[in-house]
Amino acid sequence: MTTTDARHTRRPILPAVAVTPVLRWLVAHHSTEPNQPWRTRCQCGQPLWPGACGPSGRCSACSTPVGPRPCRVEVAALLGVALLAVGGATGWELAAFAWWAAGMLVLAFVDLAVSRLPHRLTATTTAGFLAALALTGDGQAWWRAVTAGLMVALFFAVLAVTSRGQLGWGDVALAVPLAAALGWHSWTAVYIGLIAGLAAAATTAVVMRWTARLPAGAHLPLGPFLIAGAVVVMAWP
Repeated sequence: MTTTDARHTRRPILPAVAVTPVLRWLVAHHSTEPNQPWRTRCQCGQPLWPGACGPSGRCSACSTPVGPRPCRVEVAALLGVALLAVGGATGWELAAFAWWAAGMLVLAFVDLAVSRLPHRLTATTTAGFLAALALTGDGQAWWRAVTAGLMVALFFAVLAVTSRGQLGWGDVALAVPLAAALGWHSWTAVYIGLIAGLAAAATTAVVMRWTARLPAGAHLPLGPFLIAGAVVVMAWP
């Protein structure tokens, strides 16, 4: 590998390293139970930013664990950069999917922590993603993405009403940016991505109940599975 190649390889890594403290802060800030205020400080009184935003996942003042475990956000961010790098997107499309990836990463970690998908995170991710895609000039793909997002969200809303709490409204809102990202590629990607996410969640729940790792009446957070299913489909060559 030449010196020039090495520089080009390192370039995509630098933004991921720079943004991970912000991602950690967003996860810790929003990982609160419903009807509770957003978290701004560690239990010792130290502000989350910047004292609890390092790779260790611990408060710099009292060493109390805060947010995701050590290096998990950083590894996820580097994986996202790698997928973006091999995806071939450029310009505004690359910017759109980088924004989408950052938002999905935060939402997935928050959902894993407190089984919650804050609407303001989902709305910000969706708005920035669709706005950047609109600047690509591909009107046909943009309208397909918007239509897919709205249709899947409507379908999820019906499921949320009829399932009596089995599907949360956070999952309904998440359907918009997820389906929009898949719809930008094709309708086939929408179908396969959603089926993959739902199937992965169902299979995991069955296995965990069978091994007594998921108590009766408890539910797995659906968001991370839906996100993973969408990422796998979009990354598939």
